[in-house]
Amino acid sequence: MGLIRIRDTSEVVTEITFRTMHKKTRPVLEPTLTAERLDGLGADPVMESAQATTTAPYEYSFRSGVAQDSNGNWMTVNSVGPVFTEYTDDDGNVQSVDAQTTAYRANVDATAAEGARSTRTTLLAESDWTQMADTALSTEKKAEWVTYRQALRDLPSASGWPHTHTMPTKPS
Repeated sequence: MGLIRIRDTSEVVTEITFRTMHKKTRPVLEPTLTAERLDGLGADPVMESAQATTTAPYEYSFRSGVAQDSNGNWMTVNSVGPVFTEYTDDDGNVQSVDAQTTAYRANVDATAAEGARSTRTTLLAESDWTQMADTALSTEKKAEWVTYRQALRDLPSASGWPHTHTMPTKPS
């Protein structure tokens, strides 16, 4: 089931927490809690609604509450994050929403770039053998590997770096 809303307090709890709260309830709670059984215990099931539409990689969907729909069913409410608010830090500096957003996006970009660079470095290391003087590759094949390795080195200046770049195709 997932989440349950307790009518008296408007508290939303997990099914496990609800069962713990009602462990002495008689008759014993059955393995599957029905809407009728929950109704008798003053609670309502909370249905999962669709995730909020986000713009990757900077946004994500998160559960921000519950609300009743037009049919009287309790549904999760999903919002787009991150959510920044203006505040004054310990040094008395005002931290604007724009400054926080810019810093957050720079951090997302740096993290993605670090991961992409790591993958690129691994691919370069795995193909080092192709550039050895004693390799059995033909001149044409060696040239293909040179082109591939250069494309790997050029990735940080490629369109979409570091989120939607296209990795070069490894020669066969």
